[in-house]
Amino acid sequence: MTTYDLPKISNRRKWTNTITAKVIGAGGIAVIAAIVLIMGYLFWVILPIFAPTTIEPLDNVSQLPDDVLAIGSDDSFEIVTLIRGNGDVEFRNASTFDIENAIEVSSASWRDVTPVFPTTDTYAARDVGDEIRFFRIVHQVRYINDERTLQQSITPLFLGSAYQLPPNATDFDVYRSDEDLRIVARLDDGSLLLVEFEDIDDEFELEFPDENTMPGPIGPYRTFFGPRSRFLYNVNQETGEFQLILVPSVLRPRVLQESSFAENGDAPTAVEPLLGRYSLLVGHRTGSVRQWSLSPSEVGTILKPIRTMTFGTPISALASEQRRKGFVAVDAQNNAHLAYTTSDRLLASIDLGAIPTQLVFSPRSDRLVTYQGTEIRTYAIENAHPEISWGSLWSKVWYEGYEEPVFSWQSSSADTDFEPKFSLTPLLFGTLKAAFYAMIFATPIAVAGAIYTANFMSPGMRAWVKPGIEIMAALPTVIIGFLAGLWLAPIVEDHLTSVLLCGIVLPIGMLLFATIWSRLPSRVHSACDGWFAAIAIPVLVFLTWVTLEFDQPLADLFFDGDAKAWMYEKLGLEYDQRNALIIGIAMGLAVIPTIFAISEDAIYGVPQHLVHGSLALGATRWQTLVRVVLLTASPGIFSAIMIGFGRAVGETMIVLMATGNTPIMDLNLFQGMRTFAANIAVEMPESEANSTHFRILFLTALVLFVITFMFNTLAEIVRNRLRTRYGNL
Repeated sequence: MTTYDLPKISNRRKWTNTITAKVIGAGGIAVIAAIVLIMGYLFWVILPIFAPTTIEPLDNVSQLPDDVLAIGSDDSFEIVTLIRGNGDVEFRNASTFDIENAIEVSSASWRDVTPVFPTTDTYAARDVGDEIRFFRIVHQVRYINDERTLQQSITPLFLGSAYQLPPNATDFDVYRSDEDLRIVARLDDGSLLLVEFEDIDDEFELEFPDENTMPGPIGPYRTFFGPRSRFLYNVNQETGEFQLILVPSVLRPRVLQESSFAENGDAPTAVEPLLGRYSLLVGHRTGSVRQWSLSPSEVGTILKPIRTMTFGTPISALASEQRRKGFVAVDAQNNAHLAYTTSDRLLASIDLGAIPTQLVFSPRSDRLVTYQGTEIRTYAIENAHPEISWGSLWSKVWYEGYEEPVFSWQSSSADTDFEPKFSLTPLLFGTLKAAFYAMIFATPIAVAGAIYTANFMSPGMRAWVKPGIEIMAALPTVIIGFLAGLWLAPIVEDHLTSVLLCGIVLPIGMLLFATIWSRLPSRVHSACDGWFAAIAIPVLVFLTWVTLEFDQPLADLFFDGDAKAWMYEKLGLEYDQRNALIIGIAMGLAVIPTIFAISEDAIYGVPQHLVHGSLALGATRWQTLVRVVLLTASPGIFSAIMIGFGRAVGETMIVLMATGNTPIMDLNLFQGMRTFAANIAVEMPESEANSTHFRILFLTALVLFVITFMFNTLAEIVRNRLRTRYGNL
């Protein structure tokens, strides 16, 4: 006879339970710690976006030349370049302002110097004989005996050839592309001289220009090129009146707009173009700076005011950044206000002590240089992410070139004058839209399937169906996305009428089949009890085949022969091949196994004594299902739906491969979208580390994390209330 040592068994179980509890507890703590670490890392990357901007004085150097016409610097602000009126270019140490090098570029004195738009290292200088010559300033890093040195040089362009301006030219501006050089000069009679050299090369002289003169108003006007030299701005600096001139060719200029920058009779005090010259900053005596931007209109492209920033006192000077849409405004009280247009933010202010005659940013916008008389002052700027604000992230923004404020995400462009657009609203909208359509498709199928499988399907068939559906969860989503984008989307487009009508034909067809089935003899029902789904599958396949086979006749009957054209003409709905309908089907298929498995377990796990008791009291199987089983299983079903929703919100590969991946805000079922997860997957490999774009992508990850956390928390609250309410049945 076998004997058992009960105390030993009890102790062994106690130790086993203790160890299990500790392992499970450690696992829970590890999960919480991992979540906290992830959140901490996200915040660590994101917080610099919201760091305050600072501007602090660095150096104040006097006894410098009083004939400085232009100021520049190298990219790292090690050397400050002074272009003097005597024809020399001095390179000075940015810390001490000692002369590192000085090069005589011209033996003749210069009247004025202007940067060649859109370059930052090429200049056009007009001498006292009204000849314009071009040169490039080169800062070259060299390593000699493993020691880094920065060498400067001047490169004359076009073999030193010049263009002769008329002696009555008051000011001029120069534009250069890879192939063309354009010059505009304003003459003292108000007319504009337009000059174009085609097929230029730095190693050849300038020759055979196209020249044209167009009449213009007399007055203290300033004339300069707009973007890509296709436009000219002709601005009266006293009254604020301006002309916008289209220049497709210097031989065919045309005035597009004549208007005024004056606000209620308040003439502007300063005008400065922004990066790319798609916009002009106009300062006023009221202390406001208004941004005027080239925008489309019913009459063509015109200048339109798109935003106004107010600084309190009259604006005396403006300067714009070389690589971003930021600027500095100096008021009559000598205060410099650093601001950014896209985010519509005043970032920082500082007292300059005097109104400078020249005001320039370093190439990286980390230094501000002012020049007054013989004195130069430099200021250090900490301003890494000025384009971000709460409004630019979540509200409509009026971007350059747009007719009105919009939500837009466009993080990069091949154009160096590009204005980044970091609105998260289209991405949030796309995320919720994709999840919504996926859940609309998946939830009824998964929950209804779970109900049928747990309550009406035979055990033999359930043993095949349940594992088969659950194993679908292991199917890689990249495969589903691949099939949806390259196989399903073209089929849906070619048979759009049939696909739309399947939502009507299949339910009606199944109801008719169920009606016919109900009239069959009871012995047939008894023989097939629990196997109705297997019998219905061929019917569904047949109905789907018939609907697809008669696609064109159905299109002729319901949609005048073309469903896409009919929807566009009648409903105004555009159709993209990869759209929310494809996402609903594909991502729904990915979500169905999760919802089905959890829901089926919850329904099947309802205690049988509740079911038997209900049936014993005379309730039918459907009454028992609706009034007992579903109520008891409702916490599990609700959890299944919310887990499926979380899966849909975080899905990446399907939406990446099966949509147009366009960040638009349109509920249209036949338009695409871009989600948070897909956006991170697409753009993170291409973003520059620690850039604004890089940190914004981490911010989207945090927002996605918060969304899923909120929905999961809500789901847990609702589930607990359902459990409390129906758990005692």
